[in-house]
Amino acid sequence: MYITGYFSGFDGVRLFYRGWIPQEPRGFLILIHGAGEHSGRYSHIGEICMEHQLGLLAPDLRGFGKSGGPRGHVNHFTDYLADLGKLIEAFQIQYHSAPLFIFGHSLGGLIAIRYGQIYPQKAKGFILSSPALEIRFPLPPLLKKTLEFCSWISPNLSIQPFKWMEILKKIRRLNHYFPEPDVEIIEDPLFTFEYTPRWLTELLHNGIYALLDTSKFRFPILCLYDQQDPIVHPDSILRFLDSISIQDKKYVMFEEGLHRHWHANHCEHAIENVMTWLTPRL
Repeated sequence: MYITGYFSGFDGVRLFYRGWIPQEPRGFLILIHGAGEHSGRYSHIGEICMEHQLGLLAPDLRGFGKSGGPRGHVNHFTDYLADLGKLIEAFQIQYHSAPLFIFGHSLGGLIAIRYGQIYPQKAKGFILSSPALEIRFPLPPLLKKTLEFCSWISPNLSIQPFKWMEILKKIRRLNHYFPEPDVEIIEDPLFTFEYTPRWLTELLHNGIYALLDTSKFRFPILCLYDQQDPIVHPDSILRFLDSISIQDKKYVMFEEGLHRHWHANHCEHAIENVMTWLTPRL
């Protein structure tokens, strides 16, 4: 059964979600999309989950997709965690016996990590896809300070990083680090291309917090990432995996130079890894 609807975020903001729910789900996945994305981009995963008798719930984060809130903005990163908690509570009332796994890509991966660190024992395991622990190339100190200042005096100021990329790509040595966005993304009316200084500073700060608080993450984990990812630094992902104490951890590494591998040629291989990892844990 495919469902859509809205639920109230922790502060009353209307948040959209999609769900793929079999009659008797063996377990549930909460899928958290990446920056700019929305739940509709993962419909193919929802359909595959249905075939495996797994339920999948995929919200549109506040400020993205069909959800409310200023585009590409969050006041505090913990707002994402509080919204996620509301969704989990609502659906566990009906499906309390089904084991819950949290699946996050990029921004969603960082949200998943922080949720596991701050709200332990809410999920049975985590699937992380290119979690945004650290961007590939550090921002210059002056730019960081400018963002911090703008975040303080004008947190809702809208900026469009794709325009910055066009400028940076003119520097020859940086050109290959900023690939052209996919046509399907450009033509997607629900894709968000604008962000705010507050959103970016909250993202950067929480990537640091996630790496500092690895001792608080004690869940079985599967992590998929690309060694040549042009957006997220793979070294930060390996530092995180090496630092967590739990032994039930596995990672799958690609070398395709891609960030969104759920929409690439090896998507089937990535999904197969997820299902293989999930089966004995259900």
